[in-house]
Amino acid sequence: MYKDILEELKNNLSFTYGEQITDYDSGYIGDIFTEIADSNVDMYTSDLFEWGKSNLWYIDEATKELGNPNDIIKQIQQGQFYAYEQELYENKEDIMKYFAYTYLNDNEIKLSDGEIEELDDYLETLDSNDKLENIVDYCKDLRGYEIA
Repeated sequence: MYKDILEELKNNLSFTYGEQITDYDSGYIGDIFTEIADSNVDMYTSDLFEWGKSNLWYIDEATKELGNPNDIIKQIQQGQFYAYEQELYENKEDIMKYFAYTYLNDNEIKLSDGEIEELDDYLETLDSNDKLENIVDYCKDLRGYEIA
C-alpha cells in the first residue's frame, strides 16, 4: 500500500543508513541516530583510509567539535561517525517518514489522504528529543486503533 512512497523515499534520498531506523521500535530519535552512525563506522584500516581520502573536511570538523583523539585511526573513525550522524540529521524528516510509512505498511493501516497529510505535518515537527514510539502512537491514533 505504501510501497511507492517508501521506494521513492529510499531511491530519491541521500540518507546513508537512514533506512536502519526501521530496526528500532522505541527510543529517542537522537539516541537512535547516534547508535546508527556509530554502528556503521568502519573497523578496517584500509576502509577507513579509503573513506578518509575524500572526506578530510568531516575529519577536520569532527576534530574541531569532538577533540583530537591523538590516534589517526580513531580520528578518521570519529570523522566518519560525525559525517554519518550529520547526514542522518540533515535527512531527519524523510527518515521519520520512512519509519512511519514502514510501520503503516507492515501493520496494514490504511490512511485517507487527509490523514496522510496530517501525519506528514506531524512528522515535520519532530526533533531529536522525540521518541519513535510517539510516531507509532500517532499513526494508531489517526485511525482510532487501540494502543497496546
